[in-house]
Amino acid sequence: MKKIFFYHALSALFVGGMTLSAVSCADDDLGENTNNGDKGAVVQFNVGDAQEEALTHGGAMTRGAITPNLTNKDLDSHKLDVQGNGNLNVCLIETTVEGVNPVKTEPSTRANITTMSNLGNFSSTGLRSNNENTIGSSWFAEKTTAKDGTITPSIPWSWLQRYARFYAVYPETTDRNNKITVSSQPTATSAPIIEFEVNPDVAQQVDLMTACTGKVTYATQYQAPRSDLKFHHALTAIRFAVGQDLSFNKTIKKISINNVLTKSKYKLPYEPGDNTAGWDNTAFPNERHTVTLDGLNYKTNENPNSIIRNQTTYKNADERDLTKLNDGYTFYMIPQKLDGNNVTADIYFTDNTTIHVTLKGSWAAGTTRTYKLSDKNSNWEYVLTADGPSAAGFSDTQTDAFTIHSYRHANGSQNVPIPWEVVGYSEDNGNTWTTNKPSWLRSLSKERSNGSVVPEQGTATLIPAQTINLLDARNKELQTASPLGTATAPYNLSNKTGGAAVENTANCYVISAPGYYKIPLVYGNAIKDGATNSSAYKMTVQGNSNTLAELRDQDGNPITNPWIEKTNNGANKTIDKAWVLWSDESNLIKVDGNGLERASDGNLYIKFEVTKENIKSGNAVIAVRRTYQTQERVQQRRGRRTEWVTVTTTHYQTLWSWHLWFAPKNALDKIAVTNKQGNTYKFTNEALGWKPTAWQGTPYQSPRTIKVKVKQTIGKKKEAVITITQLPGTSSRTGYTTQYQWGRKDAFPGKSGQPAQGTINWNAGSDMYIQTILQNPQNYYTAGYNGDGSLNANTAFATYYTSYNLWSMNNTAVYAENTANSKPVVKTIYDPCPVGFSVPANDAFTGFTQTGLNGGTMNVNGTGNTQTYKNNFGHNFWTNNDKTETIFFPAAGFREATDGGTLSRYGEFGDYWTATPNTDHNGCVMGFDVNSVHPLYRNTRTYGFAVRPVAEE
Repeated sequence: MKKIFFYHALSALFVGGMTLSAVSCADDDLGENTNNGDKGAVVQFNVGDAQEEALTHGGAMTRGAITPNLTNKDLDSHKLDVQGNGNLNVCLIETTVEGVNPVKTEPSTRANITTMSNLGNFSSTGLRSNNENTIGSSWFAEKTTAKDGTITPSIPWSWLQRYARFYAVYPETTDRNNKITVSSQPTATSAPIIEFEVNPDVAQQVDLMTACTGKVTYATQYQAPRSDLKFHHALTAIRFAVGQDLSFNKTIKKISINNVLTKSKYKLPYEPGDNTAGWDNTAFPNERHTVTLDGLNYKTNENPNSIIRNQTTYKNADERDLTKLNDGYTFYMIPQKLDGNNVTADIYFTDNTTIHVTLKGSWAAGTTRTYKLSDKNSNWEYVLTADGPSAAGFSDTQTDAFTIHSYRHANGSQNVPIPWEVVGYSEDNGNTWTTNKPSWLRSLSKERSNGSVVPEQGTATLIPAQTINLLDARNKELQTASPLGTATAPYNLSNKTGGAAVENTANCYVISAPGYYKIPLVYGNAIKDGATNSSAYKMTVQGNSNTLAELRDQDGNPITNPWIEKTNNGANKTIDKAWVLWSDESNLIKVDGNGLERASDGNLYIKFEVTKENIKSGNAVIAVRRTYQTQERVQQRRGRRTEWVTVTTTHYQTLWSWHLWFAPKNALDKIAVTNKQGNTYKFTNEALGWKPTAWQGTPYQSPRTIKVKVKQTIGKKKEAVITITQLPGTSSRTGYTTQYQWGRKDAFPGKSGQPAQGTINWNAGSDMYIQTILQNPQNYYTAGYNGDGSLNANTAFATYYTSYNLWSMNNTAVYAENTANSKPVVKTIYDPCPVGFSVPANDAFTGFTQTGLNGGTMNVNGTGNTQTYKNNFGHNFWTNNDKTETIFFPAAGFREATDGGTLSRYGEFGDYWTATPNTDHNGCVMGFDVNSVHPLYRNTRTYGFAVRPVAEE
């Protein structure tokens, strides 16, 4: 008889666990009434499967839910040693799960499952009585019953014998091909006993199931009672598989189980839950034979962990569902003890190699045992590589291709594909993982695969970002930030928490919230990590005639103390006023009184207020002065005679100034940029003093990324990660940065005309040297040129402003155009950058062209287009060769070296100083326009260019 399958699917049992599938069952309508007995009341059964019902309930499965009385030992896994004639270093791994080929489906699919769809006819037997305590009279025996529970011809109930018990056996006992016989009919006190014999040909074996109703009462005349037959599996299902690490390629042709008990008696349960039901294996102790699965053609390296199946009919090596593998390859065996009974299994290969193994333990009824052929010491190497797509634009709906390559290989063997799947997503650079996609990642075209010996490609579908008014958002962020400090305890900008201790000082401080603030009167970065940072104003290497061994104060004297009023034995102790030198927005800073505070530590600070009403994106410079008097004897004419008199003059001398940059906190976030030489610089998120004046763009202004983790589902389960990036974008933008002359700390507004508050002297002449620029931070000095365009050698600029180390303390050399300087910058007190940042060396920008030299092909993301460049207000440079992140450089124009009042090439050129000098009178600069980039250019020191700080090394 052809084997009948009563199950839905065999899960991947050999993967160290199982996946169950729930099914549902429906009541059957009553069949036609008969003309015998009580009209309309015929015997009919509600047929069900205890295993299917347990799986259908969902939730976590507990041991015994399908097969009662199972122990942990029944489900233990073991490794079995093997013998053979092929010198194969293998073993069998046995695993057992509750249920016969159980599969649990998702709840959403249950309605699509037809309950008991593979059940054929079965045999039913009935007893009845007029006394519910003595139900023992034979009513009918071994009647053919359909899976809908009907008996043909139908059997009517009798009101005179209203009590009954029913028993059922599947498949039919009357079909002798099933090798089932009833050796003992049921009585009032005992259930029937059957004899069952296993067919030696596995392909002809049947799945034996039994059921009983318990007592059924015909309680209402002419209305048949409900009679439930819930079948339980009586045999053990045996399946063979190949393991995940087999490193040899052979073809299995036959499997046999030897000296196995093939005949026994089985006592049906007297009523549901009867624990006395079961097998009596003492009835036929000598019925031990061989059962064989023949006609196989299964390659061991076809697919790791695949079920041995009929490959001719079922070609999909990944198929686990036995409803789709109805190939007769399941051994249905009598539950029995294996230990001490010399039960063995043999696996035969087409090259006449044989594997022989002694089976151990016991087979339990209603379970499935899988024997998996595995290498003891596999030499397979598992490989999983993943490459993410290039960064997508903010308006893109799809990325370009990502690739995943998943396979295994061993010496002398071909590559074998290994299945993989997506197992998680991370939006925080892999710190935490979830199974949820971010809102902007709609889908992946490939989330799982059977693997491939060549890389597989997929794409990500994205949701384009919508642009918003970022200028409004920027100002709102500043206004709604929680205020810092109080009138009596201002927030100390040199302390990372606003505390009293002076930790790190600079010439620029970023303000991102309203509040009360103070800054210490310290020269630039002369205090670092709470201690004097003398390397910011004293060389630690041998200098030369073009270096300042010690940096100078406003009087040209070497600085001897970080505190301005303490240097040179208190020469500046008469400091008496702080004021706003200039501001590009009105009332950004409110200074009361003289703007000074003598703190409890005895040191002097500038204090000021930033109100919620007036804070907005912008820049200001605040300065301090000292007042002193001088006397001189002069002759004055009085009447007819001349007399000597003493004249007292009051002087106001500016000592130092600081740039206050009103910007969000993320302005100083770091963006790593790799240069042509392979070195990485961490630039600030924004150019120094950046102030947008109009800005429509994406809500996020740093690339947003999602890491996608993929994992092999078998073997060593290697993991890999692909990164999907969606770049920020701008639909329109204008703005400006603060601008600087090379070597100066002093910020100048980057827009035309005078600032909203204060006055700038845009043409202060060429009388430029350390003393004049420190005493006049509002002066924009110019280079003096002769009529033929040559530099006038008689000017102070040409004569005195020649030092090489104004922005890098230990720099002793100059660098020609197109020559990269990779020496570390030692930040000086003249450096204009915030705490922790400095003006970079000139090699910082060499990654912006493919050659690393001036005029090479630009490494920009789309901004080589004129309209895009204009809308973006500059270039988006790729940060490295991976091209997954960009950094924005505004095309803020520049101020002329001979006329500070002229703002040239606004929106067209971008020029950024470096700390590297080019000559006595030139500095190295990075410059660009829409068509070209010059990372190693040079220009006169009196040009007003932007600065892009980098993190100190």
